[in-house]
Amino acid sequence: MKLHELQPAPGSHHSRKRVGRGPGSGHGKTSTRGQKGQGARTSVNLPKTFEGGQTRLTMRTPKLRGFHNKWRKHFAVLNLTKLNRFDDGTEVRPELLVESGIVKEVGAGIKILGTGDLGKKLTIHAHRFSAEARRKIEAAGGTVAVIEVPAPIRPKTKRAKNQPKPPRPTPAPEPEAKAEPKQKKEKAPKAQASAGKQAGASSPKQPGASSGKQPKPEKGKS
Repeated sequence: MKLHELQPAPGSHHSRKRVGRGPGSGHGKTSTRGQKGQGARTSVNLPKTFEGGQTRLTMRTPKLRGFHNKWRKHFAVLNLTKLNRFDDGTEVRPELLVESGIVKEVGAGIKILGTGDLGKKLTIHAHRFSAEARRKIEAAGGTVAVIEVPAPIRPKTKRAKNQPKPPRPTPAPEPEAKAEPKQKKEKAPKAQASAGKQAGASSPKQPGASSGKQPKPEKGKS
């Protein structure tokens, strides 16, 4: 092979689309844009879902609306007909159900429903039982054992609503200090108090007597 014989693989290279080069090329006159309209103008960038102005398929399709509870508990549902494979007197626990392949994931717990008949005497341990399932298990001579799981504390709340409050510690009683009785001031009799006031009013006040200072001599008098 020589240098001038080298060429790309067939189908890997395409020639450029030349438009507006005369009617003989098939891409002349309107240059593959058609006649007047929105698509014939420059800077046309329509989305692929555009349908000419009518409601698009993406808008006509119903959306998944509604409220979705993120705290919803998903239980593994189990009917009584699947428990007939165990022998009489077997204690059916969630671990045994997972090992036997009846239940793939326990999830929030196992719930036993009353579909079908139970012909074995079993002791079934599960988190929830329907009323019909409980009646059929007891009618077959078996027993129902409910697995009680405490409600988990959610990360966004301090405690769950159905979880009781923790008991508060009771403070130790402090010794009471005995209060000393207050001494009442003795009041003078009213007769003595009134007599003292009258005596003070009748006696004339001498200047400087109370303060201990001598009166100043008047000017111009010898």
